[in-house]
Amino acid sequence: MKDVTIILVFLFLINFTCLGQTRNTKFQLDDDDRLTITLNGNVRSAKVKNEILVGNFSDSLDYFFNEKGFPDKIIYYGLGLDVVLAKKLVNEEVHYTFKEGKLLSKLNKLSFGNDGDIYEYDENWNLTLLKEYYTNILVKETSFKYDDKNRMTEKTEYLFGGFSDYNPKTQEGKSNYLRGIEKYEYNNRDKVVLKLTYKFWENKTVEMTQYKYDEHNNLIEEGNCLSYGDPNCTIKPLFAYEYNSKNLLARKYQLAKFSPNNTDEYYFYDDKGNEVEVKGIYIYPDKEPFVGYNYKSEYDKFGNKIKEQEITGNYRSIRFEKYKIQITQYDNFQNMTLDEFIASDGSYIKTVKKVYNYDKKGNWINMETYEGRNQNDLKLVEISKREIKYFN
Repeated sequence: MKDVTIILVFLFLINFTCLGQTRNTKFQLDDDDRLTITLNGNVRSAKVKNEILVGNFSDSLDYFFNEKGFPDKIIYYGLGLDVVLAKKLVNEEVHYTFKEGKLLSKLNKLSFGNDGDIYEYDENWNLTLLKEYYTNILVKETSFKYDDKNRMTEKTEYLFGGFSDYNPKTQEGKSNYLRGIEKYEYNNRDKVVLKLTYKFWENKTVEMTQYKYDEHNNLIEEGNCLSYGDPNCTIKPLFAYEYNSKNLLARKYQLAKFSPNNTDEYYFYDDKGNEVEVKGIYIYPDKEPFVGYNYKSEYDKFGNKIKEQEITGNYRSIRFEKYKIQITQYDNFQNMTLDEFIASDGSYIKTVKKVYNYDKKGNWINMETYEGRNQNDLKLVEISKREIKYFN
């Protein structure tokens, strides 16, 4: 099912489940993949250290969970990108602090003053304010408003930059830094039907985006228009979507004319809902439609993708080398053990192998990563270690 999701500045997922005697803790921060972790058991803390042998680099992560499975604090030690200092890499010690599973702050303790993000919420734990700092200078501020159903209705961004004269205490001249406003309207099923995007840095344009749904709340049509000053343009349809009997996306196509061609994309699934084929039809105004790309996939009984093949097209590459087939193997704990990328002539262009050691809970505590063109060319490139403590 395709749906419209309002993306805030961040999204994190915490999942703590009890299935028989197995309890699982998952954590994911949408804008920071390095924090993603999945562990078995009632975990108190986990320390992860990664040593990259190529380039002699290492980083580490310390997780601290409470008995509910929520994180209280996460600390990252390693290198981060300093965009002001000519995009140089600098040492970081980033502290992520939480309350009731909500991220309160993300701050680099090796920098001066506040360096990172600070979050504020209302009584319903809706994010209402995000302040982004660089070496104690407020560079961006984003505020959010909600209705009585906790649906976000407005998002406002101010961009101050690192060298402005803006004073957060007096807030004098704040309106001069207004970057944009987004406003949302909903139907009676809590789906976004209209989004207004005001862009004050582009001649004060207003973009209107409209969404339509079927009786199953699947998004079936998307359109927009652009005007200057007030939102008074006529919305034109752009994209359309169709679904199968299981409400899985079956077709995505374009209602407007695109250059140089339009694309009709078709999706096919197995009886478990795994996507097994994607086919893209290129449609040109002056010639017959043809298949522009076609991918097929296979899965194991656990839903892990074990093979993906490019039947038509020439789009997939690693370091400028094209490949047609990706074959992946997993161990009994559903962790990837082998990833192979094969070109059209049958040659291997990259192979990744991982070797694990596990504790009694089924969590890996040592992982070695090998890379090469094929299995006869593998070299050890990374060593990762975990120290995991449990409540029981």
